[in-house]
Amino acid sequence: MALSTVSDYASAARLLLQDETLPYRFSDGNLAFALSAALGEARRLRSDLFLGVASVPTYTIVDSTTVTMDERYRMALVYYVAGWVQLVDDEDTQDSRALAFLGKFTSELVSGA
Repeated sequence: MALSTVSDYASAARLLLQDETLPYRFSDGNLAFALSAALGEARRLRSDLFLGVASVPTYTIVDSTTVTMDERYRMALVYYVAGWVQLVDDEDTQDSRALAFLGKFTSELVSGA
């Protein structure tokens, strides 16, 4: 799956979350917000990836807007989105899985996988 648009990231996260059937458990708005948060965290951890970028974009809807990110780190953003939406979910059983996704985000971003 190519990751280039907000919609692509949402679809990839839904695959990890096993949330591919309507009605979705996780809203498009939450997935879009989580992608914005992922970019903010990526900028905090790896500011070198954002040289020349004045501000990190904020996404509010899942659409065909292009997300600019080095392709080596795109999957890390998906892990963050999946982890973030699970973390804010009210199911206690999701916490360990959410933390695993967020840890994968950090390790892939920092190690330069």
